Amino acid sequence: MNWLASLSIALLIAGCGVPPNQVVPLRDGTLRAITYVQAGDHCREKGLTARMLGKAPAEQGVLFRCE
Repeated sequence: MNWLASLSIALLIAGCGVPPNQVVPLRDGTLRAITYVQAGDHCREKGLTARMLGKAPAEQGVLFRCE
């Protein structure tokens, strides 16, 4: 197997990690999502309403709570 094929397989495996559209729980009970729409959808699935708390640190999505 040549080095290019090995590199392609390694990149494929590395790309199969955490999906980018995942809602992540934080230590203080808040949640982080990539977009406001995703946050709203996450809470709606649970029969709750999303309360937006603002931008996540380093502007990596939004912070919210389901109420």
